[in-house]
Amino acid sequence: MQKPLTPKDKKILRKKLIFVAFFAAIAIAIFYMIYSSVLKDFSKSDGFGYIPLIIFGVFGLFFAGVIVFIAWSNIQDIKIGVKNCFEGVVEDKRLNISQSTSHGRSTAGGRRTGGSRTSTKRDYYITVAGTEHNVEYPMYSKVSVGDEIYFEIAPKSNALLHYEILEEAVDEQKHVQRYSRKTYPDSKIRKAPLTARDKDFVKRFYNKKLRSRLIGIAFFAFPVVGLLVSNLGGLLVFLFPLPLILIYRLYKLIRFYMNYQKFVSEGRKKLITTQITDKLFTTMSRNGAKSQKRAIKTTYGSLSVSEDIYQKLHTGDEIILHEAPYLSHVIGFSLDEVYYPLT
Repeated sequence: MQKPLTPKDKKILRKKLIFVAFFAAIAIAIFYMIYSSVLKDFSKSDGFGYIPLIIFGVFGLFFAGVIVFIAWSNIQDIKIGVKNCFEGVVEDKRLNISQSTSHGRSTAGGRRTGGSRTSTKRDYYITVAGTEHNVEYPMYSKVSVGDEIYFEIAPKSNALLHYEILEEAVDEQKHVQRYSRKTYPDSKIRKAPLTARDKDFVKRFYNKKLRSRLIGIAFFAFPVVGLLVSNLGGLLVFLFPLPLILIYRLYKLIRFYMNYQKFVSEGRKKLITTQITDKLFTTMSRNGAKSQKRAIKTTYGSLSVSEDIYQKLHTGDEIILHEAPYLSHVIGFSLDEVYYPLT
């Protein structure tokens, strides 16, 4: 469904044009400073010829193309004078994280110049009536899966012009008190004996975590112990943070071990009644390698789950978390008297 742009909508698009113009002015100033102070006489004083200038020009054209496209999209939206309107229930939310690492170029002698740089981009999506829409973060953070919403988007620039929540997934959901794990009310927590499966799951978690922490300690211990054995302990003054980091990691390891022993000795688990407030689906791309993560948000905190469990749970569901005391590790949850292990 499309509607004509209102004066307020046009004002939003014009503000975006002003921002684009401001950003373009800053970009031009930065590029000019780099050219005049570094690259202007580069070809005369270095053996690379005009290659740096060509690379610089390509980057400049890329930035110019992005700026022109954004400005053109906003201008076209104002000229067309209509907006796309959508209404429906939020079926899913997705956060896409893209990371790319660029490395410095290699010289003729095999040396690499410039170092490496990692850039991260985040895109936010919601699915309504079977269609996924790219939206801005303020809207993404406010709506929850199951909410009935109405929103308006400019067709060319994809700018969010307006949105409102028509009906919340659960009427009282937004008013549910959220707690930290330390302040969670005792009335919602009880204890139960551990099963053999619980003990096995927690032991596997403990061994995995223990290996990870030992590897981390070894990484910091190697240079410290090496200097001490070589009678070069005085150099630790120049590596001041390393001994402190090593001591802190050793403290965390000992504390983790003691907490596990407390858990084994007590032989009980916490049963925590909580409510699902939202569902989050995250896709990640790092230099071509892709991965996915699904999580639910509850009044007790966030929890990573498998795809099957993610599809079974809904916003507003009341679940009982099974947590290993002292270790703050959720080993599973119950929904409608059915237990789902997470480890």
